[in-house]
Amino acid sequence: MDLSKIISITGKPGLFRVVAQGRQALIAESLIDKKRIPVHSSVRVSSLDEISMFTKGDDVLLSNVLEKLHAKEKGKLSVDPKGDLEALYDKLGEALPNYDRDRIYSSDVRKFFTWYQLLADAGVLDEKQKEGKAAKEEEHEDKKVKAAATKQAAKPKGGAKVAATAKPAGASKAKAKAMHKGAQRGA
Repeated sequence: MDLSKIISITGKPGLFRVVAQGRQALIAESLIDKKRIPVHSSVRVSSLDEISMFTKGDDVLLSNVLEKLHAKEKGKLSVDPKGDLEALYDKLGEALPNYDRDRIYSSDVRKFFTWYQLLADAGVLDEKQKEGKAAKEEEHEDKKVKAAATKQAAKPKGGAKVAATAKPAGASKAKAKAMHKGAQRGA
């Protein structure tokens, strides 16, 4: 899953997908209602790709935790982000067993599950599975093409054929003609 285009904007609820980048601002589309807004450089923005979760060892990227939770939940969250806090911590423990409870605040846990639900509803979490399947199919097609090319190269050719010679790099370009003084502009 590519979370580099998904951002959180300070002061705005929800998550946004970066659609375009202008000279003065980013253009972001809300994952909730699909409305587009400009995000100026003075506004604090966090990319979900850069956020990590505190553990008792090394910090873990948010994308890895979301993948693990998505594998367990199958896109449907079994706990309410606004519900019991202990149930949320327990569910987080399933996806990230060695999380640091002292450094992950309750508001962060609620925000994490709210973001998970937004990403699941928008289909961002399923994109990785689609990309993985497409990559496997593409790899399979590449193997077929290479196998066919190998078989074709192994076949003996009937008769002698003259190989076409490649043109030099600049051979196809037309040469510039010198202009007459009268043809020049302003003369």
